[in-house]
Parts: sequence; C-alpha cells; structure tokens
Amino acid sequence: RKGRRPRHSPAGPAPGPAPGGGGGLARQLRALGLKLREVPGDGNCLFRALGDQLEGHSRNHLRHRQETVEFMVRQRGDFEPFVEDDVPFDKHVANLAKPGTFAGNDAIVAFARNNQMNVVIHQLNTPLWQIRGTDRSGARELHIAYRDGEHYDSVRRASDDSETPACLRMEMLCKNDLSKAEEVKPQNGDSEDEAEVEMEDAVQKVCIATGCSDMDLVRHTLEVEDYNVESAIFAILQVTEGEGIGTEEQQQPPGREQKSCSRTLWEENGTGSRIFGNQSLHQGEAENNKGQAGSREENRANRNPKVAKKQRKEQQRLEKKKRQEERHRQKVLATKRDSADTSTETNPASHVTLVKAVAALNI
Repeated sequence: RKGRRPRHSPAGPAPGPAPGGGGGLARQLRALGLKLREVPGDGNCLFRALGDQLEGHSRNHLRHRQETVEFMVRQRGDFEPFVEDDVPFDKHVANLAKPGTFAGNDAIVAFARNNQMNVVIHQLNTPLWQIRGTDRSGARELHIAYRDGEHYDSVRRASDDSETPACLRMEMLCKNDLSKAEEVKPQNGDSEDEAEVEMEDAVQKVCIATGCSDMDLVRHTLEVEDYNVESAIFAILQVTEGEGIGTEEQQQPPGREQKSCSRTLWEENGTGSRIFGNQSLHQGEAENNKGQAGSREENRANRNPKVAKKQRKEQQRLEKKKRQEERHRQKVLATKRDSADTSTETNPASHVTLVKAVAALNI
C-alpha cells in the first residue's frame, strides 16, 4: 500500500526502539561532525535521501525510482530470489515503480549497482551498514540514515546547508590505530624533553653543516628562522662569510709594508726610477692611488663592525620576508585551486569529509 512500509525491515537489521524525532540518532551523528537533513515521509523518502546525497536536492526522486526499477528488471536474476511474502517479481517491481511506495533494501542495492556507488546506512546504536554497488577503489559513498523503523533521511556534514552533492567517506579505525593513540597519550607529559632533544639535534645539524662552534649563535639563528634547519644553515653561512671578509682585512697590514717598500722602490733616485725613468714612477703612483681608493671604499663598511652586523641583520630580515611571501603565495594558489574545483564540481572526492567508524557490515 502507498506510503506504508512492508512487514520486513527494509534496511536489513531489526530496528531499535523509536528515538522520537531522530533525537538520539541526531546526537550520535553530531558526535561525528554530521547531521540529519530530513526529507518528507511520503513513501518517497529513500529516493529523496539518495537524491540529496547524489545531486544536493531531492527533486528528482521520481527519476531515481524509475531508473532503479528498470535496473532491477534488467538484472532480474539477481533480485527475484529475494522478493519476500511470496509476491511475484513482476508485481513487486510494478508496485515499486509507483510514486509513494515504500522502497527497501533491494532498491538500495539496485540503486548502488546502477550508479556504481556505495551506500552507507547510519542507525542508532548500530554499526554502519555499507551496501556496495562496486568494488572499485575510491568509489563515491552516499550516506543516509534509517530511523524509527520506517523512514530514511540524508546525512550531511554538520556545517553543510548547501544544495551541492554530499561528499562523505567512511574511514575505518582499526585496533592498531586505537592502540597507537593510547601509546601517544602518556608521552604528552614528556613533550618538553622531546622538544629539547629536537632542538639539540637541530643545533648539531647546523653546526656540522656550517662548521660553526658558537652554540648561542646557532640557537638564536634557529629561533629567528622558525627552527628551519636549512634556513639557519644559510643564514649562518652568510654571517661566517662576512666574518671571513673581516679577517682578510685584518691580515692586510703586511701588505702596507709591501706598499711602503714599493713606494721606496719607485721614489726619485730609487732603483725603479733609475731603471725605467721618472715617467713610469708617476704612472705607477696613479695606479696605486686608484687601487687604494677602490679598496678603501669596498672595505669602509666592513671596518665598522656595527655597520656590518646591521647589514647582515637587514639582509636576513629581507630573506625571511621573501620566504614568508613565497609561502603565502603558495597558500593563496592552493586556495584558488580548491575553490575552482568546488565551483566546477568535477572532482568531489577532493573535498571529502571522513566519517570515522570502528565497525561496519557489508552487503
């Protein structure tokens, strides 16, 4: 009869006590970050709920019903043995094709196989039921709720009020995952010790890579670089390179003696002037003056340690700013790609919400 459920339970398992308005099931879903999207209880609730999952609305429930019945007729050998109450198969599918006729488990199986999808059924205090329409890995899942022993609703992410296809996927939690989670908990108290060990490990890596033995400098650089070992190595290499230039300058005084010797050599009546003449003397002095002026300009900043340190800090700040801008740019590009995927809806799996489950029954 239209709008009435058959004597057998359509979803397979025996229904539990009616929770009254779906309150108990709603709380159960809320704990998973999900919610019920209720559909009218007019006998078309199964196809309305499946349509909401598939398309984001339930307006095409009559088309989904018709396509499901046609698939059952084509695959008669798969469905006829499971028709109950000694009802002939032709009469069963003829009744099922009428709007408002309650549809049950065989219709869900046919819908799932026809659309090459899996249907997951949520019930109160019951493991999830998964009706597999395909063995293909990564197949889409449609999540519906069966409550009060007679009604289906659509299951949505708690914050999803849109008219877009639902993208939920069941994630099985095995015993190993649970035991790992329990093992991690006691270690939370030792987080400070672990952080200290990680810090020392990072310091050693930077010291080995740069040859720097100043532990305070390495720790400070790691802190400035957000504990990025590669960035810290680069920054310290720049610092040591600057110090190397200063060391070279400090080693320059012997050169002054050489310059004074050369000046004596090319003075008037010196050995050089006696051999090559005074004209070469003036040319040599001009070239020496140019070289001395250039070297004075190049080393002026480095002779002042405060200026050199300030320049290094400024350079490090600019490099860090560039890295932050690059990371921000990558994030913006990733966000644009995600929004483009959402607008085209060409790949719903890229925005899947995982539904955690400890146990599930497959049909």
